[in-house]
Amino acid sequence: MGKKDIELTAYCGLYCLDCIPSDRKLFITAGELQNHLKKCQFEEYARLKSKTNKLFEDYPRFSEVLQEIINLECVAPCRKGGGKIVCPVRDCAQNKRYEGCWECNDWKSCESLTRLKKIHPDLENRFEIIPKDGLQNWTTRRRRHYFWQQIQN
Repeated sequence: MGKKDIELTAYCGLYCLDCIPSDRKLFITAGELQNHLKKCQFEEYARLKSKTNKLFEDYPRFSEVLQEIINLECVAPCRKGGGKIVCPVRDCAQNKRYEGCWECNDWKSCESLTRLKKIHPDLENRFEIIPKDGLQNWTTRRRRHYFWQQIQN
């Protein structure tokens, strides 16, 4: 808790280390897999294998998806210049000189937050907790990050 929690709390109220794009191990593993597949020329093997197993016809698509997974990596918290290149939520908060959306009176009706609210069920709760506990203390009370996860408490 403390300064690190402040740096890792995005303007939208998400905690950076909870996001899949900040899962460093995922991207190391995906990169290693991509490199190993290239090294052993798996594309050629898949081409030959596709003659007896039609699933291998999709290997080029798999390779594209693997690259897109690698492209998802977020190398720094949004407060440190990471996150999405274009983020209307971050831009809005910065333009209004807010620490985050929880300081805005319009967060309940904000269209920029609509998509995030659908994916992150605890978002509105965070906008209640952060002002009460402060950026340096709120993270112990956060719950599930994505709607498909179990509650972390």
